[in-house]
Amino acid sequence: MKESHLEHVDATEVVLFKKKLKKLKQYKGRGTELISLYLPPNVDRSSVMGQITEETSQSSNIKSPQTRKNVQGALRRLDNFLKRINFKLPPKGLVVFSGNTSQQEGKSDIRLFTLKPPKELKTKLYWCDSEFHLAPLEEMVAPTDIFGILTIDKKEATIAILIGKKYEILGHFTSGVSGKHRAGGQSAQRFERLHEDAVRDFYRRIAQKMNEMFLHYDDKLKGLLIAGPGITKNYFLNQDLVDHRLKNKILGTIDTSYTDESGIREAVNKSDEILKDAEITKERTTVNNFMGEVVKPGGLAAYGQQEVEEALEMGKVQVLLLSEEIEWMVYKFICNNCDTAEEIVVKDPGKFDFNNYKCKSCKSGAELLEEVDYSDWMIEKAQDTGAETKIISTDTGEGEQFHRGFGGIGAVLRYR
Repeated sequence: MKESHLEHVDATEVVLFKKKLKKLKQYKGRGTELISLYLPPNVDRSSVMGQITEETSQSSNIKSPQTRKNVQGALRRLDNFLKRINFKLPPKGLVVFSGNTSQQEGKSDIRLFTLKPPKELKTKLYWCDSEFHLAPLEEMVAPTDIFGILTIDKKEATIAILIGKKYEILGHFTSGVSGKHRAGGQSAQRFERLHEDAVRDFYRRIAQKMNEMFLHYDDKLKGLLIAGPGITKNYFLNQDLVDHRLKNKILGTIDTSYTDESGIREAVNKSDEILKDAEITKERTTVNNFMGEVVKPGGLAAYGQQEVEEALEMGKVQVLLLSEEIEWMVYKFICNNCDTAEEIVVKDPGKFDFNNYKCKSCKSGAELLEEVDYSDWMIEKAQDTGAETKIISTDTGEGEQFHRGFGGIGAVLRYR
């Protein structure tokens, strides 16, 4: 678990990406009818289009007429999509999923989904199966946030980093301080003084080690947990020995029975609540800042679909807030007759009949070119204007109020 292997992925991207992977996992083909195509940013266009042509030719050998029809339909959708976007791929590449998602025998429902990976794709992959191939994408959103852990008492201390539920010991240190006290007169007082001096020296050494081991992580270090038995950990913190840049990242203390690797394991097992509370605190601050602008006369806030979309188009948005409960989709159509392109925001995708959608210009049939999660669509608009995006959960009262009271769409503006 070396730092060089860690690639930061934006927390907002992770939340939405996991949500999309969960949706894609729900689709099951009745045979090997679901196609996954991984396209790195520098992939050769002719090799990809040639492979699709070859796969289309090979699919004529599929024995089942229905499976053959569905696979060829999925390949045709892939081919049309890549031609429509003129094979222009995002900087990190693109993953395209295509196939029959209908669970009714004899009925076809060919859908096409795209995902922009949070990390750059390195290898081209074509995969045809009864489910979409998601494993490489799931690996990309494995936890990468780094947390520091210190377990300490007067005799020993252990320093570790935590990524997800995996920890790595960075160092284990002993003080050499005796736990026994001499009895009798001045010698006992002198022994006590020397004992306390030795403990303070040990604390200084541990604080220095923490500074050396954690400061170089800079912003990648998301927080610190201080653990150990009794009140020693609190006494250590009260000495004010830790660099202020680290002290500001201390999330809380954890009671453990040990201060060696067993203590680290114990701290990891007990860390969930503190780490969750830290995220909730950040989220509450974001929502409360937004609410403050809402109630302020002439405040820099916008909310509701139309108002926020217009503010984004005008470049007014500084922070975009989206509830994780938004399930809307954006369907991108292309007219089969006049070639007019349209984007439709659909709030209830389950009830929308995209197979019979008609072009608004000439009323002819239109082909569904792509379907995109609404939050993704909004985030892309935000990125184009340099706005920051925050995904708001409904785990808090503030998040629930934002979802129910403001429709889950809001923004803090740069200007009115």
